[in-house]
Amino acid sequence: MPKELTPIEQLQLLLPGYRGYKAKDLIRQDDFLVRRAVVDRLEQTIRIISEKESFLASVDPFSPQLKVMEFLISKIRELIADIMSSQGGGADIYARWKVNTEELDQIVAHDSQMINIASQVVELAKNEKLEGILPLLNELRNIFYDIL
Repeated sequence: MPKELTPIEQLQLLLPGYRGYKAKDLIRQDDFLVRRAVVDRLEQTIRIISEKESFLASVDPFSPQLKVMEFLISKIRELIADIMSSQGGGADIYARWKVNTEELDQIVAHDSQMINIASQVVELAKNEKLEGILPLLNELRNIFYDIL
């Protein structure tokens, strides 16, 4: 949850019965922001790989590395679509089952792991270590599906 709350949010947290709802809402908001950060990093990775792919295609249009780059870009786009199309913060299960604050905190912790992995993917792309990207994408996908 954010450290700084608006005065209205602080009052809402004081109201009996509303406190739990507001705490869950803040965690859901955090979850959305974290997922957006993951997607931003993955989109940055696509841009980096695409630039390198364009350069390589102009120098050596028959390089086998081009196929690897296209495959990685495809996998990243697929993961972005999955992340963006899913409901975040436990909203997908909230309607049927009661989700407590601890479970929502666990969702945010999973999302934080996703940010760390997505940051590693960006660094590998920048350093042209494409062979290390696919295992990280698989790990990212596993963490993402673990929280659904």
